Amino acid sequence: MRRPLAGLWLMPHRPFLLAAAVWAAGAVLWWQWGSPPALGSPALWHGHEMVVGMGGAAAAGYLLTALASWTGQPPPAGRVLQVLVACWLLQRLAMAAAAALPPALAVLPGIGFFGLLAALLARGVIRARAWSRLGFAAAVAVLGAGDAVLILAAAGNTSLPDPALLLRGGVMLFALLISVIGGRMVPAFTDNRLQQRGTGLRCRATPVADRIAPLLIALAGGLAVAPAEALAGPVLLAAGLLEARRAGGWRLWHIRHEPLLVMLQAGYAWLPAGLVLAGLACLFPARLPGAVMIHALTMGAMGGMILAIAARAAARREGGALRAGRRLVAAGVCLWLAVWLRLAVALWPGAAPVLNGVAAAVWALGWAAFAAAHLPTLLGPVRRPVFSGPRA
Repeated sequence: MRRPLAGLWLMPHRPFLLAAAVWAAGAVLWWQWGSPPALGSPALWHGHEMVVGMGGAAAAGYLLTALASWTGQPPPAGRVLQVLVACWLLQRLAMAAAAALPPALAVLPGIGFFGLLAALLARGVIRARAWSRLGFAAAVAVLGAGDAVLILAAAGNTSLPDPALLLRGGVMLFALLISVIGGRMVPAFTDNRLQQRGTGLRCRATPVADRIAPLLIALAGGLAVAPAEALAGPVLLAAGLLEARRAGGWRLWHIRHEPLLVMLQAGYAWLPAGLVLAGLACLFPARLPGAVMIHALTMGAMGGMILAIAARAAARREGGALRAGRRLVAAGVCLWLAVWLRLAVALWPGAAPVLNGVAAAVWALGWAAFAAAHLPTLLGPVRRPVFSGPRA
């Protein structure tokens, strides 16, 4: 007898992108209007669940699906995928009850999730000898190790680094992944579409910035954890300017009528903006509160890029080409508006309760719109490639 949800487990992006969307909305609504759990503090739980919860699910969905393209082998599916999703869900439950759990028990689901994810990536890469992709498995392992240390530090282990600094390091790790993955993906998809339209244009090559910007982001992440904010500020500014140079040559004006590409470029645009704002917050903390500015990287760059990549999997196909429907466009608009509303708190701190509430509602509405567009694609045969249309 055919199981009704069997199609959900055919590809990693199906359950994990849905989980990322549901948790992106649910955790923020819980934080804003519920009684959020305390992982050391409610604010730390909120940041952890956005970076490790939403970000972890999205990373698993993208990396394991892309693994099949990198290696030419079938992606993890079926029972293995179910175990990985179960580990992710158990970690959400453990973080909700972290105050009542022994620290050694609270870290186990996360170790299981990130450990299994890193192992699946490493095994696929090594078997295919795709050595250039091994860094992604290493990044997942670093994120998992940092997450375990953060949980132990939040439980009161004073010999460990400040958990807030570790969380900041996690944000910078995702910024690095966006720089590496998005910095190749966005111009490649844009070039492909420009060729299909016969424009004769290509994205401007920036080989120096392509190499140096990720290195500076990695350095800034290390300085953020150190902590060495006085040194991190200039590094973040330099990284942001280099990322702006990269994105400035991606022919946005020529693909302005392509919503899926606009979403990609708009999401990536928050990376240089967020790096610059984070750098300025390090240099001028009295004028630009870092707790507000970091949302340009989390809500803007992380959330925007997760949505833009996930939208390509949820988009309808017409003759092989990807087409964004109204729900996906609405989702992108809502996320952009939510980021601006959250950042506006730095300008009007007296209006923070209203701005935060509206930002949370608009953010959740955007992810609900994405989930509504994604649901019809969760079952049935998988259409490949998942994240891109046909090549020119």
